[in-house]
Amino acid sequence: MNILWFTVFVVLFFAPFFYFYEDGYLSHRELAYPDSNFVKIDDLEIHYRIYGDENKYMVLLHGFGSSTYSWQKVVGKLSEFYTTISYDRPGFGLTERRFDLQYNPYTNEYQVELLRKLLEYLGISKATIVGHSAGGYIALKFALTYPQMVEKIVLIDPAIITRGGVNDFVKVLFKIPQVNHVGPDVIGRLITRSYGENLSQIYYDTSKLSEEDREAYLRPTKVLGWKKAFWEFVKSSEYEDITPLLSRIDKEVLIIHGREDRVIPLQEIQELAKRLKNAKLCVIENCGHIPHEECPERFLECLID
Repeated sequence: MNILWFTVFVVLFFAPFFYFYEDGYLSHRELAYPDSNFVKIDDLEIHYRIYGDENKYMVLLHGFGSSTYSWQKVVGKLSEFYTTISYDRPGFGLTERRFDLQYNPYTNEYQVELLRKLLEYLGISKATIVGHSAGGYIALKFALTYPQMVEKIVLIDPAIITRGGVNDFVKVLFKIPQVNHVGPDVIGRLITRSYGENLSQIYYDTSKLSEEDREAYLRPTKVLGWKKAFWEFVKSSEYEDITPLLSRIDKEVLIIHGREDRVIPLQEIQELAKRLKNAKLCVIENCGHIPHEECPERFLECLID
């Protein structure tokens, strides 16, 4: 019996370290779009796309698991009114994956600082900040940290009252070396499957979900280190409860929400609008969690109006 338990222990302890998996096979630059741009900030290459030449600026922050592609159905029209900038937050899209830096680029704290540094690099002193889902959290956190750099705010199905992140028990699990070794592949497989299944869940009308959409979401899964970066993002992202601070925001805020959103319920969005001083809510009927992708025409009507 002692030999049996010893064998089980050895297998459980050492086996995970002999588990190998593929973690992308192309560099982020090899997957670039014709209109892709890259800038090195803090030794990390950030992928961004810019449209228009107006003297008003709009920055687009995608949500969890998304990328600059998320905005492609609306940037053409928006660029008639604003110079629009979308970029891939660290851990997503075609932004470089790095794990040898002296700082952690996958924390929400760094996400806020990166937005400031990108605006400074582009010579933009003030912009309208647009954030979708988890990107909405970054938008509001940025507005609270650097209000002088914010013109207006647009929140799209924002994850503010119900936030992401992991509980304390899971954080302890993350520190176990065996879990940390196999975790990137586990979460990578879940993410890849979600692009096939969950995209259909976050669209209300799945007939609007094209193969091009699915392929665009899968594109970053070819980037070297994408699984480990996702893992580091999940481990590192802390979502502070900023609801007590919302009364400090005096900027105009437009909240756009798909009524049939299964991720963030409308009641939560209505509560958020009440807590903001100067908020307007635009609800899009028969639309899910990503209105700028699923219902771009009605989304643009809300925003441009």
